[in-house]
Amino acid sequence: MKDITFRLQDQVFTAKLGNKINKEALYGKAKTIVEKEGVVLSKGYLTPAGEVIPRSAIDYAKLDPEGTIVTEPVVEIEDVPATMFPSVFDRENELQPVAMKELIGFNVADVYPIRDVVLDEGLYRTPSFCYRKSYLTKEALLLVKNDSLSFLLVGERKATPWIGEQVIYNFFDAEEEPDTEDELDFAMI
Repeated sequence: MKDITFRLQDQVFTAKLGNKINKEALYGKAKTIVEKEGVVLSKGYLTPAGEVIPRSAIDYAKLDPEGTIVTEPVVEIEDVPATMFPSVFDRENELQPVAMKELIGFNVADVYPIRDVVLDEGLYRTPSFCYRKSYLTKEALLLVKNDSLSFLLVGERKATPWIGEQVIYNFFDAEEEPDTEDELDFAMI
């Protein structure tokens, strides 16, 4: 578990952020192993000359249009140089209490268990979340439960209208319109 620092007004505290909950954590992991005559085979690339290059022998580099290696790439978003945001582990993350209905329309992409949260039960919002330093941030909601196990929900807000607790659909017209068209008579043709 990694230490993550939060600030709610004047209160600063450190909590323990667990590993992301994903399918492997919930259901386990299956690994496919290919073998021939008792020897485990590995993946690679076949060259036009018929030579096999192991996958570990290939590396990637960042190059400019002339082909020289670029040590520090310039990232632009909509033709404006982007700002690198620090990781959530390298800064204090500002929290704001919000109502539970903020969960409506929040598209959760990642879920992290979090321990040692010293806040009252409820929902708190942090406007920017980057697990690693990145040019793009996501929004995060901290869901604090009364049993000391809390969750950090990372995602983005979707434009979803809140129309109430009941949705009634009317699929068919209440009254059918009378059919005023003449029936097709093949004798008329």
